[in-house]
Amino acid sequence: QAFDDATTERDLAAADVAQARATHRRRQLDLAFATVEAPIAGRIDQALQTEGALVAATDATPLARIVQIDQVYVDVRQPAAALAPLRRRLEIAGKGRAEEGAGAGVPVTVLGADGAPLDLKARVLFSGMSVDAGTGDVLMRVLVDNPRRELLPGMFVRARLSSSAYDQALRVPQQAVQRGAMGTQVWVLSGTGEARRVTVQLGELVDRHYRVSTGLRAGDRVVVTGMDRLVEGVKTQVVASEAASPLAAASTAAVR
Repeated sequence: QAFDDATTERDLAAADVAQARATHRRRQLDLAFATVEAPIAGRIDQALQTEGALVAATDATPLARIVQIDQVYVDVRQPAAALAPLRRRLEIAGKGRAEEGAGAGVPVTVLGADGAPLDLKARVLFSGMSVDAGTGDVLMRVLVDNPRRELLPGMFVRARLSSSAYDQALRVPQQAVQRGAMGTQVWVLSGTGEARRVTVQLGELVDRHYRVSTGLRAGDRVVVTGMDRLVEGVKTQVVASEAASPLAAASTAAVR
């Protein structure tokens, strides 16, 4: 009798263990259903759902957004006139990638808000296939290694691409350039102070100055402020460009 009782207790204990294991597996399954695993690695910004809220896979609002910023894309616009030498470098870099691996490419210097270069490795991935009719620029995409997360999505930065060197190149301030139906133009002043529009062809943008390939000569006086008050052929009073005045300011086209 004692043996039978012990056997019965053993069987009951084994049944309890099996039931406990089944309950444990069910709880693990419930936990798996309640856990949302991210398909990618990254950082989560603001949570878009509160704790305890009822959510479903079909909800329009996600739980959160994951952002990968160890590497970021920077879109840079370059004048179409400056694209030819840069594309030649891209073709050479493309051959280098095939031989040296994905690390090869046209190097780019990323500048911070203060204009100082950032210690970030960057290279050009590709150039766009169309020219913006409004600006005459072509979009270029730059891949930037961002291990310290110095660059965040939505930030505005400047990039410096080394494409070519020019001897005795002309540069004008960026704010002097106007774009419209007649093309890219700047206002210049004659020796007697008369204002006139001049159509120019632009090159690279460096330090907020465009390189001018055609349309200007060294020594031409270019208007940088107050262009909306100018009238073709009318004499204009000139003030120094540093002066805070509503009148037109002029800057001499510089030779660099």
